[in-house]
Amino acid sequence: MKTSWRALVAVALLAGFPVLVFLVVGGLAAAEYFFFQHSGILAIKLGIVAVPMSYALLKALFAIERTRGATTPGVPATRAGEPALWALVEELATAVGTRPPDTITLVSEVNAGVRERTGWLGLRVRRREMFIGAQLLAGLRHDQLCALLGHELGHYSNRDTRLAALTYRGRRSIERALLGLSGDGWFEGLVRKLFVLYAKLYFAVSAAVCRRQELAADAAAARVAGTAAMIGALREIETLDVAWDFYFDRYVAIGWDAGYLPDRLAGGFQALLADEKRAGEFDRVRHDPPAGEGSRYDTHPPTPARIAALEALPEFPGRPGGGHPASEILRDAAPTLEAAVASDFSEKAKAKRRTDWDRLVDLGVRHSVTVEAARILGAGKTLAQALDLIDAGRAAELADPELAPPASAGPRARREFAAASVRARLSTVVQAYLAEAEVAHWKLSWSGPPEFVVDEPLGSGLTTALDAAAAADHDTAPLRRLLAAADVLPVRS
Repeated sequence: MKTSWRALVAVALLAGFPVLVFLVVGGLAAAEYFFFQHSGILAIKLGIVAVPMSYALLKALFAIERTRGATTPGVPATRAGEPALWALVEELATAVGTRPPDTITLVSEVNAGVRERTGWLGLRVRRREMFIGAQLLAGLRHDQLCALLGHELGHYSNRDTRLAALTYRGRRSIERALLGLSGDGWFEGLVRKLFVLYAKLYFAVSAAVCRRQELAADAAAARVAGTAAMIGALREIETLDVAWDFYFDRYVAIGWDAGYLPDRLAGGFQALLADEKRAGEFDRVRHDPPAGEGSRYDTHPPTPARIAALEALPEFPGRPGGGHPASEILRDAAPTLEAAVASDFSEKAKAKRRTDWDRLVDLGVRHSVTVEAARILGAGKTLAQALDLIDAGRAAELADPELAPPASAGPRARREFAAASVRARLSTVVQAYLAEAEVAHWKLSWSGPPEFVVDEPLGSGLTTALDAAAAADHDTAPLRRLLAAADVLPVRS
């Protein structure tokens, strides 16, 4: 089926749904009136079915009509507050052949988008809103930002067919309708299942239209921002998505259990992206973006296919001076990006204390190591008692009970296996004690995991002392002397 015909069928399905609903509800009302005139009992029986059915159908219809949805958290970018950003968006809108948005909001998301508040299943537009992810502003170049914004505006370009634009709007409306149907109650649940079937049919028919629109929007963005900028933006958004997930899991969350979050979320993300070692790791995603698994309902072609389509078009020149950071378009970038990134915080996140990155890493790792050390030692046990166990030839009792050597391992292999576990677990306990004594801390590194730093001269002898304590002959004397010097253990007489 050609794309234009798919668009026509999709619009017909979209417009036909309210007609179908009103026909069914009207038919039920007519039947109810007829039976009411001739048999009150039958009217009551029909009403038991007709009333909940009509309610569920009308709720489904008005779920589509009601496009308000949940308010997207973010920081409003007003014309007065961000004149340069507004000027750019208006310029891009004119260039792609559509009207600019009514509002711009900076959100915490590795994405950008334009949403329309519509009526009658997307057939009537009330309001147009643009959302720009703070992560994009933090990580993109200016020309790449232009390309992405041009792409989003290009979805509503006058160069696109009217039917394709309606299909795109209708899909967004139906998605919101599905969210608006709760499925509470057996009958409403039944109607929701029927509506899901309808939505699947619409999505399947409209998917090809949406994929074509993505390619058309890519081409529109290339015309206004340059082919290289659009290709770079497609690669970069994949990279930023991976980088943000990594950053949040490995860095932002490091102090969560200790009750802390960083005070510079956007600044930390930019520092991670600027790190030379991490940049090399992210380059692998940048140059080989994931293709993903295809589906008949996919609205976006795979990124490699989009890049190939752009490369097959005539090359459009880039915008002059587009190599500077995208964040420079903001009047006061640092606090604005911080506010946007934190705008979707949960109540639990808002309750966390905010601190600088160096202190966050130290407090966060110290908390987790202290908890793990207590688990290793057991209730009420101390480091001194652990060293006494080693001296008594019972070091194996400190090994991780969940890690067992292979059944075929001999006595020597079992001792070596246990020694490695004892070494690792003893190191954790010693780290917790040294940190508590304020002679050690964990240092932030954007290139790798936090580094455990011990004050000198203690630091230079720690590794050797731990090795000796966990060795086959179990000599704890060097470690005891080091811990005594740190005021962690009393000096043995």
